[in-house]
Amino acid sequence: LNLGWKNQVYLDVTGRNDWSSALVYANGTGNHSYFYPSVSGSWIISETFREQLPEWISFAKVRGSWAQVGNDTDPYYVNQAYGFGTIELPNGGNIYTNTLNTIMKASNLKPERKNAWEIGLDFRTFKNRLNLDVTYYKENTKDQIMEIATPWVSGISTQLINAGNIQNQGIELALNTIPFQNEDWEWGLDFTWTKNTSKIVELHPDAAEYISLAGQVNAYDYRIGSVAKVGGSYGMLMTDILPARDDQGRVLLNYSDTRRAVYERRSGVVQELGDMQPDFLGSMSTSLRWKNLSLHVGLDMRIGGLVAMYSNRYGSNAGWTKTSLKYRDAASGGLTWTSQYAGGSNGITYEDGVILEGVFAPGTSATGIDGKSHDISGMTHQQAIDAGIIEPTHASAYHVFRNSWGEGVVNDDWVHELSYIALRDITLSYRMPKSIASKIGAKGLNLSLAARNVGYIYNSLPNNVHPESVRGNRSAEFRIRGYEPYIRNYTFTINAEF
Repeated sequence: LNLGWKNQVYLDVTGRNDWSSALVYANGTGNHSYFYPSVSGSWIISETFREQLPEWISFAKVRGSWAQVGNDTDPYYVNQAYGFGTIELPNGGNIYTNTLNTIMKASNLKPERKNAWEIGLDFRTFKNRLNLDVTYYKENTKDQIMEIATPWVSGISTQLINAGNIQNQGIELALNTIPFQNEDWEWGLDFTWTKNTSKIVELHPDAAEYISLAGQVNAYDYRIGSVAKVGGSYGMLMTDILPARDDQGRVLLNYSDTRRAVYERRSGVVQELGDMQPDFLGSMSTSLRWKNLSLHVGLDMRIGGLVAMYSNRYGSNAGWTKTSLKYRDAASGGLTWTSQYAGGSNGITYEDGVILEGVFAPGTSATGIDGKSHDISGMTHQQAIDAGIIEPTHASAYHVFRNSWGEGVVNDDWVHELSYIALRDITLSYRMPKSIASKIGAKGLNLSLAARNVGYIYNSLPNNVHPESVRGNRSAEFRIRGYEPYIRNYTFTINAEF
């Protein structure tokens, strides 16, 4: 339904009903039919008050909308079914197998529902040379269809559920300007800015404290994951390998006799690490035209949010990255000392010493320079050195323990703020005179040379890791694995209009 009044006020109402076979159970039941409506309206203020507004106001409109959107799931997902396979026999032939997956199917899944509303302002001035568009939005997504973990003793791995209530709200700004314009010249300058905040309002009552979305919070070698947790953002990062601390907040240290190295102890307690969602996104573009020649340059940016770089973790552990050069010599911050240990290192002067901050954990002992075992519990690394018990840790051992599979802790080598400013595109174009275009029977002829993904003006990640090489496109994905190369594209285009 579309209604309008005197070219000033508009109202649109829609309704839609979907029937989805993806939500039909084998017995014919299921919530497979769902209706969702929407309503939107706008008021062109500049039309209503055309005579009263000053001349410099070109256009003004306020708008608002509310919409409900329904969504189903993947086909064959809600019904338990057999998987087929074969086993080859040594003497020829096959055994045909049937298997059941370990996902417990829900008996009454509902379709996902998203309720969204927004309000906005479109304000244009000085004959459309200074324009502002502002939007505020809020949306709640309920009954998301997803899996939660179950105890393995149950014989199943996960349970299919309707998850709860996830809220997103934010603001979007767009500013379009033409600072200079005459018959031959025109300069345009545009900006956008977006900030979104997500929050988990409610989870399924059978869910644990949190639902894992990507990664593993307290398992395998990475021991970090993004989760959905009530009160937190969608994609909150949690881990159990932050450095352990005593009741005074001091980092607890361990000692390795084998490597004669001091390293930070893991907490072993699942804790919140931070938010993977950016603080804001933005862009800037500028265009300059002189007669038929024009130049366009576009930038975009992301500021804030965390990312876990597995490649950096193991690259730093193995000494393959620039960050692993830290403390390797005096010029890189390493301490100079002469070893007093008996054996091959005695009397050798090193320049790669590291002294860690913190205190040794209770029960920590070390085989000292004198060959005897010493209890160093509660001592700082510096105090143990001053007492003549141990020596500084070699930089190589420092990086190995700091980023190892079994002992490494979360640190800036691999868990880092993800911010960048990208030079996204540069385009130079020229519109040929009509006298030339007409020679080939064309009404218009345009030539353009463009470069896409030119480079990064700013990249917060160490070792020049590609900031846009996150493993997947899921909204909860926080991992960079491998060193993906930068890809820059160049194109030359001839556009003829006939």
